[in-house]
Amino acid sequence: MTKIILLSLLLIFMAYLGNRWVNSYEVIQKPTKEVSLLEGVEVKVFGGKGEEWQIYGSRARLEDSKIFMEDILLQSGETTLTAKSGSIDRDTGEGYLEGNVVLQTKEGVFKTDRAELKLKEGLAYGEGKVVFEDGRNVVEGVGWQVEFKPTRVIINQAKVKLQ
Repeated sequence: MTKIILLSLLLIFMAYLGNRWVNSYEVIQKPTKEVSLLEGVEVKVFGGKGEEWQIYGSRARLEDSKIFMEDILLQSGETTLTAKSGSIDRDTGEGYLEGNVVLQTKEGVFKTDRAELKLKEGLAYGEGKVVFEDGRNVVEGVGWQVEFKPTRVIINQAKVKLQ
């Protein structure tokens, strides 16, 4: 009987030591962010009226719902928007473009260095310098907003140069 009690106590003690040994190891957390690299990317952004924008990029990096792209071209009807780089959130349609941002519409050409986007709302805006060229006329300013469909451009601190 004593042997059984001693054997039981030994097994309980061994289980306790095994549990302490296993718990002493640090748990490595699983990464929460997924990253994918893509080339020749095409993304479509949908709004309340169906397909609003087609977005093309030479290279892209996908992190969760955000797409970081290089050499971006956004197209919606006759309107095109190009930039060196930028990011678009696939879920919200919001993002930014930077580096030689050019908006071309039938009304004229709009140039700036950085643009914030809300594609589902049809809106682009920024705080930096901007130049709008309409044929021979040039409008320069600081701070701007562009609404798409119908196109409406608002330029703060505007200076008009008629040629």
